Amino acid sequence: MSLSRSLERALKVRLHTQLAADPRTHAWTLSLYRAGEHHPETVHDYFPHEAARPRWPWLAEQLKRHAGDERRHAALYTRAIRDMGEEPLELDGLDVLNNTIRAQTRATWAIRPEDGPDVVRIRIAHFLAHAHHLEHRVDRSVGFHVEACERVGSARTHSIAEVAARVQADEVRHISSTLEALTELTTHRERTAILELHESAENAADLAFSSRQLRHLGVAFRDRFGAPDRAFYRLTAVAMELGLALGARMS
Repeated sequence: MSLSRSLERALKVRLHTQLAADPRTHAWTLSLYRAGEHHPETVHDYFPHEAARPRWPWLAEQLKRHAGDERRHAALYTRAIRDMGEEPLELDGLDVLNNTIRAQTRATWAIRPEDGPDVVRIRIAHFLAHAHHLEHRVDRSVGFHVEACERVGSARTHSIAEVAARVQADEVRHISSTLEALTELTTHRERTAILELHESAENAADLAFSSRQLRHLGVAFRDRFGAPDRAFYRLTAVAMELGLALGARMS
């Protein structure tokens, strides 16, 4: 692991440990995860199993199972938040990672009734690539959170770690299944271009989403963080926003 990756990991585990140590910030964190898992239920273009079924019935079943996993994850997070004596926050807009990724993505996976077979194939491929990179990000973040919960070491955080680990196991499976399906639907050239497009969008969205949430922390939970931490997270948010702006200028 490179020095920069090691530093990033240490900083993220530290932040997650701070968040997990207090029920209010812990509930807020789990609400962010929950919002992403619930997002497919609020839109019409996720998990296009009906469009896949005529040509790829195996993929239709895989997408239905994936959608069911997301619903189960949202329910697990809801229960975990309430078990802490808190209520889940109903988040929307750019406070939902999926929406932030959409805002950074130059391709669509929405399928229209008039779309021909090859357009349907490519749009399903775009959805699979989007889901693949999103699941990678969620897997990493949930992994940091599991480690943080174990560091706090309370009965509350131990229970949350078990829930998060169950979710993470599904995310690892989704990472593999989405890439395998994408490989079946595309040529190597198509797949390379599609994956690169969605990787770029996901990386930009991560900067935008993370900077937004760090700024929110310093305001909504001002009493939870000392002045040095608030200043550090504010500077980190600025650095992320500068990185996002630089990436936009170079693209």
